[in-house]
Amino acid sequence: MALRVAINGFGRIGRHVFRAIYPRRDIEVAVINDIAEPQGMEYLLRFDSVRGRFPEPVHVVDGALYAKGRKIPILHGKSPGDTPWYDYGIDVVIEATGRFRTREALEKHLAAGADRVILTTPPRDRLDAVHIGGVSPEPLGREARVVSCGSSTANCAAAMLKVLDEAFGVDQGFFTSIHAYTSEQSLIDVPSAIDLRLSRAANENIVPVGSWTADAIVELFPHLRGRFSGAKLNVPVPDASCVDLTTTLRREVEIAEVNAVFRSAAQSTLKGILDYTDEPIVSSDVTGSPFSCTFDAQQTMLCAGTLVKTMGWYDQGGGLAHRIVDLLCHIALRRASS
Repeated sequence: MALRVAINGFGRIGRHVFRAIYPRRDIEVAVINDIAEPQGMEYLLRFDSVRGRFPEPVHVVDGALYAKGRKIPILHGKSPGDTPWYDYGIDVVIEATGRFRTREALEKHLAAGADRVILTTPPRDRLDAVHIGGVSPEPLGREARVVSCGSSTANCAAAMLKVLDEAFGVDQGFFTSIHAYTSEQSLIDVPSAIDLRLSRAANENIVPVGSWTADAIVELFPHLRGRFSGAKLNVPVPDASCVDLTTTLRREVEIAEVNAVFRSAAQSTLKGILDYTDEPIVSSDVTGSPFSCTFDAQQTMLCAGTLVKTMGWYDQGGGLAHRIVDLLCHIALRRASS
């Protein structure tokens, strides 16, 4: 029996998750919950300015989405707990609204009948686990019922940190995420209640914004607590982003040696999660990539033997959606074997 998943929030990340689940038979989207009008949800799934058209017919009829010969109810609960997941036999809720990020809020999905909750952004307080594909310890225990998969930025940065730390040891580090603009921004100057800088036009400015990525990452690299931080710059591109990571290593290295360990990891321990390129790519070249990180070997720099700058590209949401599906597959396999 397929794992039954509900997507709570059908914005960019929610639609990415739907696209990643759609071809599978072991996982099915059983419910979609969003406050938007169903016709608008159908339209944005069918026609995507970055991804292009959805590959198969999907239609909304009488408040339900019909896809792959199945009826997917569309509900309109405003907050966790408003939607009776038990009535729909939901195993896992994908919390993709970006609004509900605390344990208290997320546990309301469990109270409504879901067995687990996966948050698609870093949490604001401690959950059962922050699970970064390829980086977090495996397997994820049954007791981990409220889990965050971090963010696209966290998945990219954590993959690079893992490679560097295991090969050379990382003593301290700092990253800058050069990030595609988000739905928190407007294309013209409009007041923002979140951050004054976000009130400025997204397509005209480089906008410094806050980032929770470092907090999520130090959960996985506790020896870097107090020794790792980061910042985010939203820039006028629609999708692909990158992490510029600077680290101090515990021994002297050469650029060729750094690139070699990344190439090796992409072919072995992080296969399917980390990609490697030595070609002169730009941001649009990773649009639609399923990888958490595409390591750019041409951008590796070195100073004084131990200060290293590395760069990884990532699709804003695409890689994260595939890591969520990887986690769902793991949950499905554990359920089948129990």
